[in-house]
Parts: sequence; C-alpha cells; structure tokens
Amino acid sequence: MDWLLNSNDNGFEELTLAPNNVAERTWTVPLNTVRAAGGNTQFENFWPVLALMDGPHASYNTFLSAVDLDMIPLIDVGVSDFRVDNQNGNLGFVPGDIMDVSVEVTNYGVDPYNDGGEITIYELEGLNENYIGGASITNLAAAGTQTLTIGFDTSDITPYASGSTTFRARITGLTGDRVSSNNYADDNALHDMPPVANQPTAIASTSIERGGTIQFESTALSNDMVDDMSTMTPTLHYAKAGTEMWDNAWIISADMIGSGGNARYVHTIGAPLNAEVGNYDLRVKWTDSGGQTSDWLIFGEAFELRNGLPLVLDSGYSQYAGMPTVKVETQERVSVIGLVYDAETPLSMLSVDSNSPEFVEWDSSTLEIVVEFDEVIWDVQGNPIPQGMFVSVDDGDDVNSGMMMFNVVENGAPRWAPIPTQSFDEGGSASIGLTEYLSDTDDNGYPVPVSGLTLELLANSNTALVDASISGHTLSVSSLDDDSTGISEITVRASDDVKFSDTIITFHVLNVNDAPRIDLTGIEEFTVKIGERITLELLDRMTDIDDPDEEIWATAMTFVPGAAQFNPITGILTMAWEESGDEVVTITLEDRHGDASASIITVHVVDDLPLYWETDFVASFDTVEYGTNPTFTIQNVGPYVLTDIRVGWTVCNSITGVCHSSGVSHNYGPFIVNPASGAGLGVGDYITLIVEGVDQNDFDRVTEEQLRIYAIEPQEIIDEPGNDDTETDSGGMSAMMSAGLIGIGLLLAIALVLSLALVLRRQGLASESAIDYASAVREEDYDDSETGESDLMGEVPPPPPMTPPLPPEGLPPGWTMEQWHYYGAEYLRRRQ
Repeated sequence: MDWLLNSNDNGFEELTLAPNNVAERTWTVPLNTVRAAGGNTQFENFWPVLALMDGPHASYNTFLSAVDLDMIPLIDVGVSDFRVDNQNGNLGFVPGDIMDVSVEVTNYGVDPYNDGGEITIYELEGLNENYIGGASITNLAAAGTQTLTIGFDTSDITPYASGSTTFRARITGLTGDRVSSNNYADDNALHDMPPVANQPTAIASTSIERGGTIQFESTALSNDMVDDMSTMTPTLHYAKAGTEMWDNAWIISADMIGSGGNARYVHTIGAPLNAEVGNYDLRVKWTDSGGQTSDWLIFGEAFELRNGLPLVLDSGYSQYAGMPTVKVETQERVSVIGLVYDAETPLSMLSVDSNSPEFVEWDSSTLEIVVEFDEVIWDVQGNPIPQGMFVSVDDGDDVNSGMMMFNVVENGAPRWAPIPTQSFDEGGSASIGLTEYLSDTDDNGYPVPVSGLTLELLANSNTALVDASISGHTLSVSSLDDDSTGISEITVRASDDVKFSDTIITFHVLNVNDAPRIDLTGIEEFTVKIGERITLELLDRMTDIDDPDEEIWATAMTFVPGAAQFNPITGILTMAWEESGDEVVTITLEDRHGDASASIITVHVVDDLPLYWETDFVASFDTVEYGTNPTFTIQNVGPYVLTDIRVGWTVCNSITGVCHSSGVSHNYGPFIVNPASGAGLGVGDYITLIVEGVDQNDFDRVTEEQLRIYAIEPQEIIDEPGNDDTETDSGGMSAMMSAGLIGIGLLLAIALVLSLALVLRRQGLASESAIDYASAVREEDYDDSETGESDLMGEVPPPPPMTPPLPPEGLPPGWTMEQWHYYGAEYLRRRQ
C-alpha cells in the first residue's frame, strides 16, 4: 500500500475540505509499484481508495464515507470497429489494389473524454509492425465515436497461395483508461490468386458419331481463400486436332453439379451432322470472382468424331418398314423411309443409286425411288417370289450398299403395304390384324373392298420356333416352348379368288432370361438303407438355356446337417443318413443373373422294410391240436423275391405268459414246430411266426406283425352205439369213469395253479412283462374251459414244463430257447 502514502511516507495523502471550495490533489507513483495478479494487469491493480473523515486521520478514526475506482465514473476508450476493404469491392486483393483501412474509436465511459491519445495503424510483416498512418483522439462525448480511414497501396505486397496480410489498429496515450483489452484490433486482407485448371474428364466413351453428344467434367483449384467452385467459371473450347482453330459453337451447355468438394462443371458438346470427322483437342481456362484467369490447359485428342454409315435396312433392323410391293411393268414410286437409314444425315441429303436395270431414279424431294420390274418371278408352285435390287447410299463422306427387296405382283392383284417387324417374349404370342395393310384393285386399277380377300398362311421359316395360324384377317404367332428365341418369317398370301400376292411378316422372339433347370427323372424319389452312402451325378442333368452350363452354381440342402453334400467341381451329390425317416434334399440352381430354381429329391431312409401277412405271405399248417407238433408251410404271395430267408417261430403260453420254445427255418418250409416239452402243444399254447429276408433291391424286409396261431383241443370222435344191453351195462361204468376223470382233472388244475403261483412269487411279477405274447387269452378258450362236460370228459394234456421267464430285454445274445429252457434259471440267479 506504499503508493497510497504521502511524499514523506509517514501518512496517507490528505487534503482539508472547506465549504463551497473545490480541492484538488495530484501525485505520481510509478506503475511498477504494483504487480499483475489475479487475472488483472498492473494498471487494473493500481486501485486507489478515497475516504472522507471528520478530522485528520492521525487523530480521528471516524470515516464518514469512502470510495474506490469502481465507485467513480468509468473511463474507457476502445476500438469498436476495424476493417480492411478493397476499394474495387473484391473480397481479396491483388498487388496494386488500394485498400481502405478504417478504424472506429468509441468512448465507452460515463463522462466525456478529452484527455487526448493517439490512433495508430500498422501493417504486420512477420513480428514487425510497419506504421502506415494515424491520428490524435479528439474530444469524445459519452458513447461518441471517431473514425479514421487510410488508403493503403498494396503494390509492395508479394502474394502467395492461400495467403493473407494482417493489419492492426492501436490506441495509445490514454489518460485514466480503465479497460486496456479493447485498445487494439486486427483484420486480414486475403490474397487473390489466379486459379489453376485441371484436365477435363470424359464421362463416357470419347468416340462419337456425328449428331451425337459427349460430356466432359471440369474442375479447378482456386489457389486462394477467396474463391471456390461456386465463384469460378470455366471457358471450354474445341478444335480439330493440331489446328488450334478454337471454337465453342458446339457446346450445348455448361452446368455446375454437386456441392462443396464434389462440385464440378459438366460441359455437353453436341457435334452437328455436318461436322468434320477426326480427332479433336480441348482447352479450358478458369476465371475467378476477381476477374483473374488461369492459363489455358490444352487436352490433346480429347475425343474422336466419326461418320455414321448410311444403312440399307432389312428385317434384322427394328426400323425396317417391311417389304414394299410394286406392280409388274409399272413405274412405282417407293418411299425409302424405313428402307434407308442414316443417323446423322437427313434422307433428303443422301444420294441413292443402283446399277440394277430395275432402278429408274432417286427423288430426294419426295424421299422416293422409282423402280420398274419387267416380270414376276414365280416359284415351282407358280407363286411370285420377292425380287432384290442392289442399292448404294452415299452421305457425302462414306458409301454403303445393301440389297433392297421388293414384292413384285401382277397388276390388279391384291397389294400389301409394308408391315412393321413384330416381336414378343419367349414363351409368349402375338397377333396382328392385317386388314389395314391390304389393298385391292380390279383389273382396271380401281380400288375394291379388301373384305372379300382371303388370307392364307404359306410358309413359316422357323417351324421349330413358332406356330402360326390365320383366322380371317388376323395372324397369330405363338412360341412352341418357353426357351427358344430367334426370328421367323411368316409368308402370307392375299387372294381375291383370281389374283393373289404374298408378303413376308417378320417376328422376333425375344430372349427372357430363364433360371437353370435340373432333370431329376428317375431320381426324384427313392429309398435307401440307414448308413448307406448314395452318390448321384448331377452335372449332366443341369442345363441353362440362356447361358453356358458351366456358369450354373448349384447347392444342396437338407434338414440333417452334413447328410447331403454337393461337390460343384465334380457335380456329384453324396447322401447318407443314420436315422430312418423321410428326408427332403433341395437342389438349388442359380445363374449369373441371379435367377434361381429349386428342385426336390425325396429320400425314404429305412432300416427294415415291412412285409404283411395275407398280402405278402400266407401260412398253412396240418394241425394245431393239443399234443401235436404241427408242420407249417409259408407261401410268398407278394411281389417281392426274397433271399436269405429266415422264418422264426416261437411257442408261448397265454396262461403263464412265458415263451418256452423257438426255432428258425431258412426256407418257407415245410418245417415242424417242436415244443421243448416234447409233448407237443399244450393248453394255452400259441405259435408266433415272423419272416425276414432280403428283396431283389437288396433291402432288408421283415413282417411288421407276428402271426399268432392258437392251439386247439382235439376233435372228439364219437363211436356209434351198439345194442341197448351193452349201452345199459356200460352206462354205470361210463358214469363212474367220467366222474373219476373229472376229479383227476380238477386236482391237476389246482396243482398247476399252485405251482405257477409259487414260481411267480419267487421270480417277481415284472418277468411277466418280458414277452407279452399272450396279453389276452382268447375268450373262446375260457368259454370252453368253463362249460361243457364233454370237454372235461376228454383227455387232459400234460402240463407244460416249468420254463424260467425271459428277462425284459429278451433272450441273452447268442442263446436259443432250448438253452434257455435248461439254463435260464441259473442265468437269472446270477443276475440277482
């Protein structure tokens, strides 16, 4: 706070106030007494405080009021505007331009400012400030302004690409100015450089015919920060190569397209029909907004201009008007419109000539040639045939020749007008009414109605492509298939019953791309065994009517990953499945145009194919009575021829639920079924049969169901009775024997039931479900056992042997029923 002290440094500066008198005190303190800190400059930190006290500060300490610089009126004079403008109005400048350098100073303070100061203007060159002018600050009222403008000659400035020159305005010598940050300002003047042209680029082919157009894209570098593509304009000229005879008359348009860095000019050049053929040079220059231009950039042999040959049309051209008809021995005028064509030369400017005797003259004013044919040429059937005349066409630059065909007819015969070439897509059809193309005259040449004419189809030049028919005056043509394309010429005859004339109508069958196809004949559905690997050669089955077969891309897909694999190089499809079922393999063919077709192969994957009793096999036997060993014969009545035949039989009991005997026959029989008991079939026994084999297609086949045959009781033979006495005498004995047999049968049945109950208790009820061959006992067996004394009187067969029940999984691998009969109990005991 030293800078607030008096000159003796022993107290604050003070002055005594007297009523109605103004007191002033001025003192000077070096600015370096304070330092810059807190974001403030030294001057901003030079902050005096004034206090009003009721006496000297050394003896009185009562302050009446105090004030600092924020509480006194603000003094601030600053630069409010500074700009550098080219007197010619351009955004940039070139050396020699006069720049107006203008600065505006404003009093931002509360009170008027009249304490002086200087306005100075500089040109910055590197770090140096070159003084170019200035003025003193006049008295400024509050918010008052002062403007200073200096003209600056830029002749000594050397411009450079994308460069600029900086100017600075500064205020100095202010008194009491509180804000120094607005005491100077800078502005840039941009260097305006000439643009640099880039070589034009052709958008399409650089070779065109006369009458055609060609486009070139042009761009340039502005070389400064003043211009861009939107402020520069190109000038394009062309000239015959090497002549430098520049012109721009052929330039149809010059349009800017795109924006920003993608902006460019597109020049369209249209060559007139009478232009000179050959190579042409281009040159281009650019002009920027300041009027500066680039150097000419020459692009040698930028494009070629060709002459378009005149053509003599025939049915192969879409512009062909059809074959004209002329009368024999008559000078006929025939329009060449649709018979002669030149893309760049009007027909009236062509020269048509011929060495043929039939040619009379060429009339360019009417675009007609005059011809006269001496005779009608007839074919072997007596029909007139078209006649040709070799014609040369000259457009002034080139001569082209061709054959012009005429339909020469007799006078008074029906006449045909030229019929345009017709077309339709492959697989389609087209119809055309011919009435409007017909005319007829009588023998004197007077017109007669064409409704009396009849039309006849004489010839179809391509019968393998289309079929043609005529109904009335309507000709209908249709494709024979969906793939063939080409040209067919249909010859039609018009007749008035006396005279006739023929014409040829050309039909184009246009190509429409078809997806490739595959012929799956013979392999669209087949059956394979599980695990069997099948290979199919598909390459020769794939065709593409429109493109080479080698370009077909084929893929195979199935629901089981990896089950079907197609090798596109060998064309072999390999398939194999590990589970049975119906599988679908989708073959997809695609051509290079993206058109595709899909075909399906259905594969039936099987383990064993089924056989059926009654439809495939019929079993016959001699007897199945209790106590017998029946003989069976199997008859193959189905369509399959089997090898490796195996006929398996088992004998099971529906009462015990146990299969106690089994065997195999390797032919259809006859074979004998021998129960293991040695006593033949027993009560409740039934026989099951199953047939296995390999059919003629090498598939394993087996009957889906077992044939079940139940054993039956022997048929009782009743002897004829003797005399009455014998019957009377034996009646008592028979009754006693019957009663005894019944008792013995009941005892045996009870013993059998008790034995079975003990066996089932020991081995568990679960064994009953091991083989469920007898889930139900036939009702007739139970009925027979419950009723009829005659059955009880019959001979009771011996009970079946006690065979161990089979385990749930069936016989152990490699075992036979005979082995199980003897060793099954021990096998079950060891498993426990």
